[in-house]
Amino acid sequence: MTLNVVVTQTGPLFTLEEAKQHLRVDHSDDDVLISAYSDAAVARVLQHCGIPLVPDGAVPEAAFKVAALLVLGDIYANRETSTLSRAVLSLVDPYRWLKV
Repeated sequence: MTLNVVVTQTGPLFTLEEAKQHLRVDHSDDDVLISAYSDAAVARVLQHCGIPLVPDGAVPEAAFKVAALLVLGDIYANRETSTLSRAVLSLVDPYRWLKV
């Protein structure tokens, strides 16, 4: 199973296996759910920044990957509510487009 959201020119920001490793899930019962949450987490981070794709480069890609994994962890653990943590904001705010 692969994730659907393409966020770089080359493919998904992280794999299902990386998502499960981050969540410490070692079974396949939640694969569909984790894939959906992963797509939502990536979309949420990009939406916060007001951009459609992760900026090119190793550093921005790493920042967005970690931020999206943190959001995924929050969504998976707190299925009712989820907000962007200070850690997530500190990772991606330098890439945020502000509209004036």
